Amino acid sequence: MSTLESFESSGTRSWISGDYFARILEQYFGTEVVVVSFSIEDGSPEGQNFMNSIIRARITYCRRDNDEWSTTSLILKTGLSNPELARNVQYVLRIEKDIYGPIMREIDDLLAGSGDFCSFGPRLIYEDQDALVLEDLALKGYSQPDRKARLDMNHCVLLIKKIAKFHAATAVLGRKKRELFHLHMGSGFLDPTNAIRLYYMNCIAECILLTETVPDLTYYRDFLCDFAKTMTERECSTFSREDEEFNVLNHGDLWQNNALWRYDPQGFVQDVLLIDYQECFFGSPGVDLNHFLYSSANNDVQRNGFGELIEIYVNELQVTLKMLNYDLKVPTLNTIQQEMIKKRDHAVIVTTCIVPALIMERPELATPENMLDDSDQARRARRETFTNPKFVEILKILLPQLADVNG
Repeated sequence: MSTLESFESSGTRSWISGDYFARILEQYFGTEVVVVSFSIEDGSPEGQNFMNSIIRARITYCRRDNDEWSTTSLILKTGLSNPELARNVQYVLRIEKDIYGPIMREIDDLLAGSGDFCSFGPRLIYEDQDALVLEDLALKGYSQPDRKARLDMNHCVLLIKKIAKFHAATAVLGRKKRELFHLHMGSGFLDPTNAIRLYYMNCIAECILLTETVPDLTYYRDFLCDFAKTMTERECSTFSREDEEFNVLNHGDLWQNNALWRYDPQGFVQDVLLIDYQECFFGSPGVDLNHFLYSSANNDVQRNGFGELIEIYVNELQVTLKMLNYDLKVPTLNTIQQEMIKKRDHAVIVTTCIVPALIMERPELATPENMLDDSDQARRARRETFTNPKFVEILKILLPQLADVNG
């Protein structure tokens, strides 16, 4: 656990105080609150958060209209403590405030008007220039499964249905209230100064080294080398938009770590909610579908389950669009399959650059510094990350699919 003193002494979290939490709870409850005590800790595992800092605050308080002490937990999303990296991602909090605020309200109202009260993420509790404060979904029983195992078919079906409904609602709103998405018509990747570009290049270079040492991957060396030469242009094309085609608000970072799950007493998965809406992009649904399937489905699903999952997605999408009176032609299975092919370059990025950190044995190695620097320590950390036998096995499954120009 991180203590309050450690945050204050660093000078990066000096605004965190009992008075700060009292102000948050007073706005939320609409009555005066006295904070008795609080503690703070890291809200996400080391090496799994590149874009901002996550803090879990546990607060003991007393409301003016109730003399009993109560406890609660909140999630604070703040800027990165590293000043240089923080400057590179200043847009993140602004994007998420827009999603959790006005956009989620519009989505909720649209669906509720048809009798659907589906939830897509945590409630926004409070916001200011320092942080975005969200409900802690752990209080409702939501958690994450083992990240290294990745997701089985039951988990994938729940998520694919949830994102289909989200896509449908935002497609309808894109027709009715296009201005709602004005902050999400581009991507942070399009910024030439975005450090993620260097991160991707370093990751692809590591994968090329693998093709030189793993016989089963040798065939794909030229494919990855050609991809690396034009990586920036090809990934930028991911965020191009054809306005005459079917467009939705993509989550933009749809992988296992950005989903929380609720289970019944027998351990069967019941629901999923999404977090970290910081890379949302209005464009082809092929972005989210490739991102999720190539990053987070387990080996069995990646070998045999993609076709079934896309059919489930299309069915849920069509049902929801019709329920919401979408005023254009409803996409077919072929439409969505073609969108995934158009955005296949993003699947290459996901496979080579995101998956290694997801399944690594020592997640503490996946720091921004280790993925970006050229020091001996950073290169050793990347080598350990990419030579993971589990990752090599994934490349053996996915590279044949990605390199198949006819698939």
